[in-house]
Order: sequence, then structure tokens, then C-alpha cells
Amino acid sequence: MGTARRFRVSLNGGVRKRFLPFLLAGVSLPVALLALPMACATSGDGNSASSGEGGDEGSVEGGEGSVGEGGVGEGGGDGGTGGTSAAKACADNASHYCTQLSMCSPFLLSIQYGDEITCETEVQPGCLDALAAPGTGWTGDKLETCVTARDKLSCEQFFYAKPYPNVCMPSGKLGNAACRYDAQCGTGYCRIPSGMMCGTCVSRGATGALCQTSDDCDGNLMCAMGTCAAPSMLNGPCSATTPCAQGLQCVGSVCVVAGGVDGGCGDAGGVCDYNLGAVCTGNACGPVAVDTAGGSCSGPPMDQCPSSSVCSQGFCTPPIGDMMSCDAGSGIPCTPPDTCNMGTCSLFTASQCK
Repeated sequence: MGTARRFRVSLNGGVRKRFLPFLLAGVSLPVALLALPMACATSGDGNSASSGEGGDEGSVEGGEGSVGEGGVGEGGGDGGTGGTSAAKACADNASHYCTQLSMCSPFLLSIQYGDEITCETEVQPGCLDALAAPGTGWTGDKLETCVTARDKLSCEQFFYAKPYPNVCMPSGKLGNAACRYDAQCGTGYCRIPSGMMCGTCVSRGATGALCQTSDDCDGNLMCAMGTCAAPSMLNGPCSATTPCAQGLQCVGSVCVVAGGVDGGCGDAGGVCDYNLGAVCTGNACGPVAVDTAGGSCSGPPMDQCPSSSVCSQGFCTPPIGDMMSCDAGSGIPCTPPDTCNMGTCSLFTASQCK
């Protein structure tokens, strides 16, 4: 089974690295479309390894960047048109995203948020920040349109579509400047190096361009061996230099769909989709166990802790609360969408990127 791959969602609550609502495109958060450590999903980069893409911490988890509570700052909100407010758009985005995540993968909902109510609470802050980000192309009306488009996606598209619907990928006003979300950039892409909170507005690469992750590549191109390449579709040939399309796995030099629980794997030459809570045990895809908060654990791939908890020293350790002390090197995360900033768990905002 490949390592977990988080979805890159955006404001809408898409999945990327952690499921982040698509509003957050350009930001790398834990799974959850918009802010949590993600569970592993199949990669589609031509092998079963995770893409390790940096950036886009705001993915579809509610929109291309989730929006938190509060007013709309410079360049965001309803754009002064008197349309849908950022607060309403982000609330709708969180509600629809969390419902869709619950339907498509109860497993991911469980390990990232625990339940839909918690999901909505944790998705909204990032969304609000995305709508208030300097130079953003998001408005309340645009986000509502994106949410409507996302609702029509199949679960496979919800998790793996590349590119996402055009209405969910607005461009902004920033040139070659510091950014946190894709929608801030005139190019529509904020490239954020792995481990960093901010990135730079750049253009995605065409076929043959250098890349570090598939997010660096335009359209449906995938990053293979450091170069953007056209992907192979279902049942098509694949190799280290010929990647599979997003969501597919390269098994025996052929692009296949990873199976859910009760699917075949092992000697059958199949693989299991961790995003569906499936892991290969023998020759069949069995369910990943979800431990209890504070209970004992052994960690992925066989089991996972719930609600963004992590398996630490054999026990499921809950994330650290807002404004509580943290140690970025401890392995214990902050409660999404917070991150550990100078020893304190807090929401890192787009306005901090200079």
C-alpha cells in the first residue's frame, strides 16, 4: 500500500496533504481538505508513494482555502459588491464539504475531525482567512458557485480531480509576491516549499518543465522523476517516467484503481485505497482500525487515531488546543487549522506572508 496522500482541497474543502478546503489551495495542511494531518490516499504519481507536495494548505476542505469566522480583510470577502458575505459562504462551504467527506469516506472524517460538527468548526477559520487574503480572487459569490460545482463531483473526483473545476480556481491580483493561497496569485498558483507556511506566486509548468510535486504542473499533468508529464489513464501503461493519472496506482506497469474494503490485493496484484479506510492484509483489503482517543495504538497502516490525534509512545495523543504551548518538533500537532507558531498554537494567516 502506498503511503498516505492527503487531498489538496481548497476553499471547498478539498483534500490535499490534509484535507483542506479548496480555498486553501496553495497551503499544505494535514488532510481534511482544509486543515489537518491527512490520512494516506493513493497517489497517482505513477507509483504508490505519496506526493509530498508542498503548498496548498487550503484545498477543497470547504473550498480553495477555508474561511474562518470574522470579517473580510483586504482583497477578500464579497469584493464590495454587496453579494454573499464571506461568513455565509464559508459556513455553506464547510457544511457541504463535511457532508460530502462523510458520505465519501467516513474513515477520513473520523480520523481527521471525528464528526461533521467538529469538521465544520475546524474548516471555517481557514476559509475566512482565504477570503480575506491580500489580492485574493475569491468572493462570497464565487465560493458559493464553487461549492455548487463541488457538490456535483463523484467521490473519486472529489478526492482526486486534477485540475478541479475552473470555478474553484480563481486567480488573484498578486504578481511575483509572497502568498499563502493559490487564489491570491495572478497565475492562480502559490508554490509553497515543503515545511514552509508561505510561498511565491509562480506559473505551473507545462510538459517537460521541472517540478517537485504534481501541483507544480499545469492541467492534469503529473510530476514524474522531477519532470511534468502527461499521465496514463486507467489500464494504461505506467513507469517511473510515465505516471498514472491522479487517484490511480501503478501496479505491474499498469494503472489501476485502488480497492476499498473487501477488495483484492497482495498476490492478486491489487492495492488498497487508504482514503477509504482500506489496508492490504494477506490478499484482501481489510478495514483500518480507528482507535479511541487516549487509547493504545500501533499507528498506520493498520490503525489510526481519531480526530487528528497522533500515535505517540503507544497512545493516541490529542492535538494541542488554540493558544496553548507547543513544540514543532514534538510530533504532536495543534488542533486544526492551527499550527505551531513560535511556541504557540494559532492560526497562521495570509497577512503574515511578506
